[in-house]
Amino acid sequence: MSIALTERAPRSLLKMFSLIVGCSVVAGSAALDLHCNSDLQQGTCAGVGQDETSMDLSAAAEDTSLLQSWQTKKPLTLEAAAQQDEGPVRGGHGAEGDRKLDHDMSSFQTSAEAWFHGGGRVLPSSPAALSVLETFRVHGNSSTVTWSVFAAAAILVGAAVFWASSGSATALEGEDITADRWWLIVMSGVVQMVAGSVYAMGAWQDALRDALGTTMDGISLIGAATFAGSLLAMLGGYAFDKLGPKAAVTLGGTLCTLGYLLIGIAVVSADLLTQPVKMSLAATGAMLAGYSSVSLLDNVVCMACSLSFPDNRAAVVGYLKAVLATAAGLWALLWVHVFKAPHGPGLPAYIGFVASVALGATIFSLGGLRILPAGPSRQAFKEADNSRLGTLIFFLVTLSFYDVGVSFFYSRGILMPTSALGYVGIGLGLLPLTLLQARSEEQKPAEQLEPKTLLAPGPQSEGVTFATAILGLDFWLIWLMQFAVFGAGVATNQNLALILESAGSPSASGLGVALFALTSSLSRIAVGILSDKYSHVISRFNWLTLVSACAVAAQFLVSIMSFGAIMLGTLLMGLSFGAFFTVIVPVVNEMYGKKQFGIIMGAQLASQAAAAFLICLKMLPTIYKNATPPGQTSCHGESCYRMSFLLLTGINGVGLVAALWLQQRNKDSMPMDRLA
Repeated sequence: MSIALTERAPRSLLKMFSLIVGCSVVAGSAALDLHCNSDLQQGTCAGVGQDETSMDLSAAAEDTSLLQSWQTKKPLTLEAAAQQDEGPVRGGHGAEGDRKLDHDMSSFQTSAEAWFHGGGRVLPSSPAALSVLETFRVHGNSSTVTWSVFAAAAILVGAAVFWASSGSATALEGEDITADRWWLIVMSGVVQMVAGSVYAMGAWQDALRDALGTTMDGISLIGAATFAGSLLAMLGGYAFDKLGPKAAVTLGGTLCTLGYLLIGIAVVSADLLTQPVKMSLAATGAMLAGYSSVSLLDNVVCMACSLSFPDNRAAVVGYLKAVLATAAGLWALLWVHVFKAPHGPGLPAYIGFVASVALGATIFSLGGLRILPAGPSRQAFKEADNSRLGTLIFFLVTLSFYDVGVSFFYSRGILMPTSALGYVGIGLGLLPLTLLQARSEEQKPAEQLEPKTLLAPGPQSEGVTFATAILGLDFWLIWLMQFAVFGAGVATNQNLALILESAGSPSASGLGVALFALTSSLSRIAVGILSDKYSHVISRFNWLTLVSACAVAAQFLVSIMSFGAIMLGTLLMGLSFGAFFTVIVPVVNEMYGKKQFGIIMGAQLASQAAAAFLICLKMLPTIYKNATPPGQTSCHGESCYRMSFLLLTGINGVGLVAALWLQQRNKDSMPMDRLA
């Protein structure tokens, strides 16, 4: 018997979230502990969050025997610790001993929290604190065991919630849930914040490379695996069609958490595993995290909102896509300013944090996820709704400019890594939750509530099946456009550092990445709103043509390989990349209907896996290596990337032709009408 999580008290969800975060702290602490093992014998813990000068443990632990115990890795018992502190042990000396041990345990909790959140700067000085920390250490493989237990617990929790949430795909017909549409939008944004974490992997690629002891070729393989799962994106669409958004998002959050934990196990077990095993674990984890983020989180909430808001689907989807892009910048900011060594606790702690948030936040969001029924909840936005959407956009743009500003000043050396910058970013990211006070509005008569979109299917139409859609030319024209735009966007963004290095401007990579992120976010919002409001003037197919033309110009500008041209090309590519993925969801919805919307949309996403493999993993690295002089590892000069981006210009030229053809074919009718 399934349980509708919408009716569950938010307090229970918060308790679940707290439990997962607690598990993350344990995993992060164990990872830090393993990382410090080799350094503790020298009396220092280098590279895991101390200041530039290594912290002397003898200054933190006044008792010589305690320091000796840590250096020899022999656990100190609670009884011995309490005796060294001249206090009786519980059970032996009455209430006074109880109070003393309670004080020590409280000191440990405070010190451990300061150690974890403060980047390792504060070491616990209480004897009981040090002895409890020793319980996380079991000669070498304690971190591996802890992470494995965390992974098993995540699977069990995810499976339980998946079972509970399946079957609650839509609200009951006739139920008055007008206010719930803002829960749907805001909670979908929470899911997008989780999904955006996978796009921040490029920020910690170098740390992952060093932790795994691999080369950039190995990291490129892991990066390609992130999008390889999109070949099976149809399965995510099938889960959406059959089980609804709650179950699909639960499955996505569980797989995303498991993916990050597999990467974490590969990192903390680096000395215990062979290189092929480490790489296999990391690649599998990246594939699970990438697949779930794209196919079971991002795609699912966008489809749910597209179906729930027929008159404002592009505006809502555009906002959610902008959240996805902005979230990537926030996760990268957290890595650089909160977790990155030597000022932060390091990669294992970051991965543990992301894993805990992935599961906790997706479970927390389930209370608002559903496909809204026909009626008041689907009516077109009124003035109050537009004001709320404007507020959400303001919050998002503020966060986006904050991310870009911090990244720019950091790349220029004006800002130093500071954890407070990360905490401010988290605060800005939580602002949309303040809109959850929306109340049900006065309902209009039922006959006035039917949505009237130019391209939306009629009320009695269910759409076409995937088997029918895939036989039509329109399906493949969209697939080809997505292959070209996605391949060009990812190739530009992920290789900006090397592109600018080859062009003689290596210090501008931070500016380039920030520029791409900003223009991508803003274009998603703007095009979403404009394509809804002025659909009678400029159709969504006209927008696809404009986007494809913008991508052609962007790739040609980058191929010039001068600083100004690269920056302008990056700006145009960000606009094209963001706008395309805003428009494509409502276009597919309106072309093929809702019957098998999830499967059809998932099949379209398979083009991303093909683009990642052929363009990012094969074409660009091959041309770069061929242009690199013998005996050198890096390439400098125009030839490093010029041919790659000229080829991408041609590929996007083909995409532009496909867009023009698609526009002409759907001028008077939709595939759903022609193929029915």
